[in-house]
Amino acid sequence: MLKNNILYIFVFFFAISSAGQDLNTSPFSRYGIGELNTIQSAHYFGFGNISSALSEPQNININNPASYASFIQYNPIFNVSLSGKSALYNSNYNGKETNSTGNNFGLNTLFIGLPIKKNWGLVFGITPISSQGYNITNTVPFESSTVSYLYKGDGSVNKLMIGNGFNFINKGDTTRLAFGINCSYLFGNLERTSSVIYNNSNNYNNSRIQYRSSLSGWSFDLGLQFYKKFETSSKNKLILNLGLNYVLGSDLISDNDFFAYSFIYNFNVQEIAKDTIEMSNEVSSMVIPQKLDVGIAFGKIYKNKRRWDLGIQYSNTDWSNFKDNSTYSTQTDFPMGASSRISFGYRLSPNLDWANSNKSLISKSTYSFGLHQTKSQIIIDNESLINNGINFGVSIPMLSSRSLSRINFGFEFGKLGDLKSNNIEENYFKFSIGFSLGPDTRYDRWFRKRKYD
Repeated sequence: MLKNNILYIFVFFFAISSAGQDLNTSPFSRYGIGELNTIQSAHYFGFGNISSALSEPQNININNPASYASFIQYNPIFNVSLSGKSALYNSNYNGKETNSTGNNFGLNTLFIGLPIKKNWGLVFGITPISSQGYNITNTVPFESSTVSYLYKGDGSVNKLMIGNGFNFINKGDTTRLAFGINCSYLFGNLERTSSVIYNNSNNYNNSRIQYRSSLSGWSFDLGLQFYKKFETSSKNKLILNLGLNYVLGSDLISDNDFFAYSFIYNFNVQEIAKDTIEMSNEVSSMVIPQKLDVGIAFGKIYKNKRRWDLGIQYSNTDWSNFKDNSTYSTQTDFPMGASSRISFGYRLSPNLDWANSNKSLISKSTYSFGLHQTKSQIIIDNESLINNGINFGVSIPMLSSRSLSRINFGFEFGKLGDLKSNNIEENYFKFSIGFSLGPDTRYDRWFRKRKYD
């Protein structure tokens, strides 16, 4: 029954994804490889994206491959999630304040976690790492009419990943030390278009530049996790989790197409090409910088049930090391710098008696809260934009109290930039819904060799 439900849910999510979607609507996605995907898991998203130190058998944590070692043998996990964003953009240009809105929604993650052996877990799947989707127009007076400058971008960069996690030290539920590695194949297309449109004028030809990059290459990240349980009484226990994840820098191959041409409009509707200004193709490289995550989390166990967790995580990526070596790249017009993020999170499981059928799912759920401050890689007027956000989440058990299956909701309210300081800001709302599906831990044990037919 569970296997059929998993198939139905996967088909449903793929149908939504294939129906068409806006990958991004942010003008800030013009920088680098686009706006980075910060929702790798709906479960940890509500916890302020604190995940480097945590490993839980009911969730797939791709942010630290060492966590795969905590999977329960014969109990695989299937993870699929959707995410979306709604944003209000405000800008102040030459004393004139303007605003616009943007919305996007689509498939975010699709992963399968397999416990190979007692101390060995494997994960494979696919997720986007960035997306681009800006559409900017600037119209200024020109002679007796106006001229419009249009900038559009579209596309995404994705990763197809396989990872392994191993326990080097496993003393049951008291002490564990795990190591993991993810191997990812990065691929995607980024398209950028710049146009100059003369409005109501027959004296000039319009012009357009189309630039398309097809990216491909490999990425690797390494993870360490340490788990220690301390008994404070017969009923109470404290847990210490430490985690470190290091993403190596990547050198991607970039196959670039460049096309510049002039055109006119027939009756202001039909575009008629006039002359080809330049058309060429080249193969270059693109350098993605390394990243470091360090996290620590404390938890309390009461009567063998997890009661609460408190966590903090620091992340750092120096995007000034990003390089697009294409001859036609304009990335120098959009400088980036070092990015850092500090996150705090707290989560609570108020009801410990999950097996009590008289209790509602609401009382059996886990609630999370988080907040973060991020120094963005985006630089405007020699100043890095600041991103402040607050997160909420809830994780609800599904099917039965003994099942690993859960439905997870995560939300974030935040602001990037400041209208007074940077003349531009983005106020956004992000959300994610995810399903973590697993068999009943008592009876439905998969991949187990039967002794009797």
